[in-house]
Amino acid sequence: MEQKRILNIVIGGIERNNKWLLIKRKRGDYQQKWALVGGKMNFDEGIREALLREIQEETGLSVKWKGIKAILNEKLKDGITAKTHKQFLIILCLTIADSDILKETAEGELRWFTKEEISVEKENIIPSDYYMITQLLGREKMNSIIELDLFENDDNLRIGTLTEY
Repeated sequence: MEQKRILNIVIGGIERNNKWLLIKRKRGDYQQKWALVGGKMNFDEGIREALLREIQEETGLSVKWKGIKAILNEKLKDGITAKTHKQFLIILCLTIADSDILKETAEGELRWFTKEEISVEKENIIPSDYYMITQLLGREKMNSIIELDLFENDDNLRIGTLTEY
């Protein structure tokens, strides 16, 4: 039996000229959905170090670190049984890109989005990432703690319970 564990994830809100950078995932969970850039922390790696590494690997960008916007405890649940099958501790960070020139990556397609374009693409964005973009990244408050359940049924994803502290 596989041991259940919580995956530590760093995610960067990457902003430049009033646009946010998203990646259309080719691998891992949520394939073919738009998402914020990020990934798993390595053992013995700091939060800032992990985020800057992930952004460099996935986009080729250098960014300026602005800080941690929120910590999210995301449970991925089966949409029928409501049983948790994955859990992520997500550290959402804010960064500013030095350039808008992106490199090609095996991780997925990269694209800059305005707020309006993000609203239009809502159904194609991971629901929890959409929440992070529209509710957390743009506000002044830092260091929120969010508990949320993300339900998965076939290719359909939806947010269930969401609590902010």
